Amino acid sequence: MSADPRLHLDDVHVSFPTAGGELSVLDGVSLTVQPGEFVSIIGPSGSGKSTLLHVVGGLVRPGSGSVRLDDQDVTGSRGHISHMPQQPALLPWRSVLENVLLAQEVARTRTPASVEEARDWLDRLGLGSFADAYPHTLSGGMQQRVAFLRALLSPRRFMCLDEPFSALDALTRADMQHWLLRLWEETRRSVLFVTHNIEEALLLSDSVYVLSHRPTRILQKVDVPWPRPRAEDVVDHPDFIRLRRELAALLRPTDAVHPALPAHATSELS
Repeated sequence: MSADPRLHLDDVHVSFPTAGGELSVLDGVSLTVQPGEFVSIIGPSGSGKSTLLHVVGGLVRPGSGSVRLDDQDVTGSRGHISHMPQQPALLPWRSVLENVLLAQEVARTRTPASVEEARDWLDRLGLGSFADAYPHTLSGGMQQRVAFLRALLSPRRFMCLDEPFSALDALTRADMQHWLLRLWEETRRSVLFVTHNIEEALLLSDSVYVLSHRPTRILQKVDVPWPRPRAEDVVDHPDFIRLRRELAALLRPTDAVHPALPAHATSELS
């Protein structure tokens, strides 16, 4: 596999048209994900976190600013990242193994060796006996593991994870956080992770970007101080609790009034 890329967003602006003009969503957002780094984005609902991922993936072209992977300008272009959405989005007519291999088929990189690698990963994740099963037979947490493995084995080395655990119950979500923590520390892929959950961001990440309300700017970048491998009980450390409270204070609503989005734009925001 090729080395993980470095992602850099430089002064990205995104607006959507409204009946009264334009609604500014991203207002000069700049951030960097270094090779092999796990970076999270947190922000209020409607601040444009998913829009930011869509800019990275080329689904939304910014009005100005740029997106670069290493030395390549990929602004507005698609096919350079792997993406794990909020819902597993597994194809119901394909087996677990065939779902895992989907990204490789699309990229025409599937080989007998890659099939064996996928089977090996399914075994390691406790899903080997479900390789030939169909998604409807799996629990929600198991479906998310399959979706993550599909993204992990994609030929695209940069991963965007868009609130992948938001639909899970609290216990399953905690299990998935700890599972992802262990798996990422083994693979060290470059990851940009969107979440509403401050504790989740601090537990998983090397650094966290905090977004403002619309029009969205970067309020603060926090370098997470706890070394890796990271113990699961770090969330009980007094300094962890203090930092979580400080970030929560940054995200509390202000008295600002945010105009309603046009119907076609609401699907872009989270």
